[in-house]
Amino acid sequence: MSCFLTLSDFAGDDQAVAAKKLALMFRMAPGQASVILEKISKGQIWQTPKEVSDQQAAVAENYLTGIGFQVERSGQQQAVDLTAGIATLEEEPPFEETDTETSFESADEVSAPDITQPSHKGLTVGFHGTGGGLFKIMFINWILTIFTLGIYYFWGKTKVRRYLWEQSSFAGDRFYYHGTGGELFKGAVIFGLILTLFKASAYALGQVWGLEVQLYAEIGTSYLILFLLPVIMVGAFRYRLSRTAWRGIRLSFRGKRKSALWLYIKGYLLTILTLGLYWPYFTVQKQKFWKSKAYFGNQAFEYDGAGKDILKAFLLINLLFVASMALPFALPILMPGLSEGQANAEFALKWFLPVIWIPLIIGYMYYSAYLDRYNWSKTQFAGGTFKYDATGGQWLLLNITNLLLLAFTAFLALPFVIIRYRKFLAKHLTVHGNMQLSQIVQEAQKSSALGEGAADGFDMDIDIGL
Repeated sequence: MSCFLTLSDFAGDDQAVAAKKLALMFRMAPGQASVILEKISKGQIWQTPKEVSDQQAAVAENYLTGIGFQVERSGQQQAVDLTAGIATLEEEPPFEETDTETSFESADEVSAPDITQPSHKGLTVGFHGTGGGLFKIMFINWILTIFTLGIYYFWGKTKVRRYLWEQSSFAGDRFYYHGTGGELFKGAVIFGLILTLFKASAYALGQVWGLEVQLYAEIGTSYLILFLLPVIMVGAFRYRLSRTAWRGIRLSFRGKRKSALWLYIKGYLLTILTLGLYWPYFTVQKQKFWKSKAYFGNQAFEYDGAGKDILKAFLLINLLFVASMALPFALPILMPGLSEGQANAEFALKWFLPVIWIPLIIGYMYYSAYLDRYNWSKTQFAGGTFKYDATGGQWLLLNITNLLLLAFTAFLALPFVIIRYRKFLAKHLTVHGNMQLSQIVQEAQKSSALGEGAADGFDMDIDIGL
């Protein structure tokens, strides 16, 4: 089935932003969209010149209503102003941007990029939050958490997450977070009751069989929970994505808990059996699981990395580690005048910490940046390919300065550090290619906050690059 969309009124606050978003949706010039919006504001109506499918109409209606338009569907063409000419939703144009980058400073300056103009940079991600804004939220959260004996923590965490989500944008449109503190609190309570039950069972066994049995039971419970961490991670990630929306369409995660459990068991076992050589392949398989099972509406992300591609970099970073650790033992050969004991002692005291760990840290930072560039380059969505261009030097400088900020402010600069990481990602992450968004429709997935509550119990932060 198909229909026409009719715009008959506008109740939004910012006509300039609305006009740019209207141009983005219907592939028209910004000037045309401004004329249409001006006429709609004066009481005239505008209708799509061509019919669109019901699925496309549902997406457009949801998006335009959120901007402030009054949208209606019609089964026939009306005699209305067709200023936009050939505007249609039948296909998306190539995603490109203007020469001016999206502002990272003020939400008031945000506008959708003109995707009808060619550019070499692709479609950018934006982040508009400030350290001061996040500090205010987190400071109030800290105070209320203390006065409520920790209960407010879950509502505070939701406020922080909502701020970070809604200060993030793609193609000029902000993300939205639908989660609530009550959901997190409920999930944490349920997980806490499960832990209490395990603890009580271990205590009961101790009363019957003795303290030694109780100790073994508690150790076994701890290992069981660690064993089930992939299951908890799936629940946490599923909850987080299901509460995230962009243009009114939610994300979701459809990976199975048993698949994650088997993936991690197999990965760690093979890594041990191969003396670490399987780790690059395990790394890629983890990325594939978390990304290819993530959906936006009814479209899945894709990941096509291969372990052999990163094997060389993995071997080099491990070679650096082995060489650094072996250096103290090689001193007697390099410095024959010292006995082995003297060489080891003197080297450890004078050079080990400042010299050995520095190249290891630098090497790891470069390796981490390399992995991020590789993993993003192998990630696609709806015809678009992600590109992350941060270098190892940039990543190293960011981490060093953030560490110094935390050290010299006794962690009071944590909100500013978080914002710096978000802006860094937004600055270096773009999407290239012809991303087709017009066929995406909402497919809501049910998800509880139990996994998120369990993740809080372990103080885990699920961050896989999405």
